[in-house]
Amino acid sequence: MALGQPNGHGRFEILERHVDENRGIVRRVGSRSVWLCLFACVAFASSVAAQVPFDSPMDNPFEDGEQYAVPQPLVAPRQRLPTINSPIAVEPDLSPCAEPTTLAELLFADGRQSPSDYRSGSFQKLSFINTYLPRKGGGGYGTEDAEITSVWGLPLPSKDSPLVITPGFATHWVDGPDQRDIPAQLHDAYAEFRWLPQIAESFRADLAVQPGYYSDWNGGTARAFRLTGHASGIFNATHDLQFVLGVAYLDRTDTRMLPIVGLIWKPNLDEEYRLVFPSPKLSYRIGSDALRTLGNAGKQETENWIYLGGELGGGTWAIRHSDGTSDLMSYSDWRVFLGIETRSIRMASSQIEVGYVFHRRIRLESLGDDFDVGTTLMVRGGLSF
Repeated sequence: MALGQPNGHGRFEILERHVDENRGIVRRVGSRSVWLCLFACVAFASSVAAQVPFDSPMDNPFEDGEQYAVPQPLVAPRQRLPTINSPIAVEPDLSPCAEPTTLAELLFADGRQSPSDYRSGSFQKLSFINTYLPRKGGGGYGTEDAEITSVWGLPLPSKDSPLVITPGFATHWVDGPDQRDIPAQLHDAYAEFRWLPQIAESFRADLAVQPGYYSDWNGGTARAFRLTGHASGIFNATHDLQFVLGVAYLDRTDTRMLPIVGLIWKPNLDEEYRLVFPSPKLSYRIGSDALRTLGNAGKQETENWIYLGGELGGGTWAIRHSDGTSDLMSYSDWRVFLGIETRSIRMASSQIEVGYVFHRRIRLESLGDDFDVGTTLMVRGGLSF
């Protein structure tokens, strides 16, 4: 339900809720069972597909007619052998930083370091994220969210200006508040199309459009369809400093648009300062050696990071009240969280976050006012393959 999380991520009238609790429990358990089965099947299929070798340029659209070589190990600086009367002289390695050559490097160019990406084909990632916000009191509002997404890339027209396609589906199990007639489940079905063209040597555009269907499955087709997106530019001031400027269109009844503005500073390989509104993030890599050898399968590149972040959460859905009337429900909040993440390419990546959620509002279009549901905590965990 978050902006960016990708997904990243409430509308109302005061009515007496007539809900059969036992049937609601059965529906909820059944939905979770379907989620678990769906995730297991998709994860197995994607893991099999990711192991299929690329045998031709047609199988690997990011190849652009050239072969991808396995990254070579780091080489120590060149040394001249000393003569009898001269000390050892070391020649510094003055070679420039390598240009991004894979889709992940382009996606992470907006402020996030990544291990070397071995996935040079169209499939990039499959992710599953679960978020829990507990309800506090009769006027509180709690949610449990489960979201699954996959990331695919195509050259448009080349691998340096890729089109990134991210389809996703999410279900939100709602708890409260007692003062509002809100359905027990809300759903998101969407696909983001994101283009990252290289305009100049030091400037890249980031353009995205995301059509989606957001509803309780009963709120009506036209009102449930929303079109969101963003347009921004990333200017490379120096090799470790970038400036970001743009705008995000949310198409929500409580928030239509938001600015995207800030800077990204990466002074070294262990620190990332993404000071960009509305999703700032400060990250620090744990450990002195980010590359570890796991088992006998060769080198598996993994990195462990801790981070402090913030984001805008919520969304807008078309719903139907218990008396049969249709409405638009919007929910919004601001979140501050602390997390730890393990990033890997050949193995599963994982993350877990705990945070504080405040400025929480629910708005029903039929009523027109905001209903405060109080503060709460957040626990979020995810797996990526």
